[in-house]
Amino acid sequence: MSLLFLWRRIRPGRNPLARIWDRIEAVILVGGVAVALLGVPLAAAAGSEAYAAMMERSALETAARHSTTAFLLEDAPQARVGVDGTPSAETASVVARWALPDGTYREEPVTADLGASVGDGVTVWLDEAEAVVDPPVTPMDATSTGVGVGVGVWLIAVTLLAAGYLIARHLLDRARRAAWDREWERFGQDSRP
Repeated sequence: MSLLFLWRRIRPGRNPLARIWDRIEAVILVGGVAVALLGVPLAAAAGSEAYAAMMERSALETAARHSTTAFLLEDAPQARVGVDGTPSAETASVVARWALPDGTYREEPVTADLGASVGDGVTVWLDEAEAVVDPPVTPMDATSTGVGVGVGVWLIAVTLLAAGYLIARHLLDRARRAAWDREWERFGQDSRP
């Protein structure tokens, strides 16, 4: 649908009842739609930038972190079962033990699923200093962030445009009512004998 088609559908035309306020409202509406459509590439660029930044972070974190398997030294709290019978996907901090590259062992609290038992293995991510860190950002995380940023930027822009249109329409309605009142007053004065 082209903007010209949209303009022809909503423009007041040569209708003698259409006032300047109606024409201004039509211009604001068409302008808002045009800006919203022009905002799509800008939102896509913002999403692409966020994706690129997250992919760079992913590459850095993947290069600087490695995983190992830690074995639980205690049971995790029991999993909670929902009303529908499915267990919750919550986690708890549980002490585990894992081997370091130099042959020594380290014991620290790690994140484990509820209901895990002693001896169960969990993946632990370590940095260069062998400290426990979060897993590296994955390409899927980068993709979701990029899409989320792009869609979010566009939705914020469209929301602001819609709010601007509604405010403009409210102000134009006030101006139309005031003009209408003046016309009725003038009509009342002209119709007196």
